[in-house]
Amino acid sequence: MNKGKKTRTHIIEKSSVLFNKTGYKMTSISDIMEATGLKKGGIYNHFDNKDTLAKESFSHSKNVLKEKYYEAVGAKGTAYEQLDAFISIFCSLYEDNIVVGGCPLMNAAIEADDSKVDFEDSIKEGFAGLLKLIQSIIEYGKKHEEIDNRLDDKQLAIFILSSLEGSLALSRLFQDKSYLDSVIKQIRSTLFQ
Repeated sequence: MNKGKKTRTHIIEKSSVLFNKTGYKMTSISDIMEATGLKKGGIYNHFDNKDTLAKESFSHSKNVLKEKYYEAVGAKGTAYEQLDAFISIFCSLYEDNIVVGGCPLMNAAIEADDSKVDFEDSIKEGFAGLLKLIQSIIEYGKKHEEIDNRLDDKQLAIFILSSLEGSLALSRLFQDKSYLDSVIKQIRSTLFQ
């Protein structure tokens, strides 16, 4: 990787943390300069503007998570193990192990709800990908008689993702993982009775 590419990657990695923790509108170029150790010209040499950097930083966070989800789920042989792997990656968002600042999809969606962001389609694509992955776990479980065939795959995937995102928000707000743990327990009992 050449020096320019390394610098660009460094800016994206540092900025993605700032944007996810502080928000896309509230993060200033000065914040990014401080985090990266670069001057304004060094940042704008690689990005046309803050919006372009925000879009690429969000894509970086989204792709890091996507890769972790698919890697974890793909390595498991049963629907129960796949869901457990999915949940494990999701719980890392509480602990800031993979992506710092909570779920980048939810954080960006909340910000996009109040103001226009240039990457709203990418946010929707990220959520659609998670729903599809959860739905595939449910379908796999049905096919292998782990999950009741009468359950609606799509509705259940929406319920699971919405419940996980909401409980993550509560857990982070109250600094109490019991909200997330309670929802996970309910999801498991719903799927694997």
